[in-house]
Amino acid sequence: MLSDADIHVLLIEDEEYDVRRIRNTLKYSGGRIEIVNVVSSGRAALDLLSARPNFCEVVIMDMQIAGGLRGEDLIRNIKALAPAVQIIVVTKMTINITDLEFADRLLRAGAFWYCTKYPTDIEAYIYQPTDFIISIVNAFQKGQLMAEQTRSTRRLQRNIEEKLENRQLLGESATMQRLRSLIRQCAESDAPVLITGASGTGKEIAATNIHYGSRRRFENFVPINCGGLPAELIESELFG
Repeated sequence: MLSDADIHVLLIEDEEYDVRRIRNTLKYSGGRIEIVNVVSSGRAALDLLSARPNFCEVVIMDMQIAGGLRGEDLIRNIKALAPAVQIIVVTKMTINITDLEFADRLLRAGAFWYCTKYPTDIEAYIYQPTDFIISIVNAFQKGQLMAEQTRSTRRLQRNIEEKLENRQLLGESATMQRLRSLIRQCAESDAPVLITGASGTGKEIAATNIHYGSRRRFENFVPINCGGLPAELIESELFG
């Protein structure tokens, strides 16, 4: 079933005959998939995406378009400009559908899916319509998940920055510089860290900076006052 959101497609194809065949194939989407722009070269596609990176969610591209920028190089350039945009490759190269090396190269470059064009004597479709449309829908949904993940990561990063702003290490003395360096080293390690010091010297602030500077920064940081736990409860509180 198609997503409620319209799917906007940039088509990179230099043969008008195949542009028509792709349009014919997409008619079976019920109007939910729209080709918003057609360009005939890789450079023109990159210029469009540079100016308006969010104007499409899916790119359909011919593997062998005219011009110097094509194939895997074009895929990599598109993904560098618009990482969430998903790329479907259509090709008339004579390949075996089980050519795993070819498929692997495309996927490693950043393509979502590829198909071989129907022979030119088939005017109605570029490929089997159901498979073609479902692949576009799946590509669209993957792009939406990636975009939401990026937004969530940015929100989490802002939360971390706000937490650290209230837990700053103050001072620029040589001792504080060494402490900051030690905190960075601890944050890069997966080893347990024991922080010692008299009451009020900032052990929790140091622990907070270690946690939010580590690769576990998006996990919960849970400070526990062990001195406030009764001896008979400390084991269950810490270890369940």
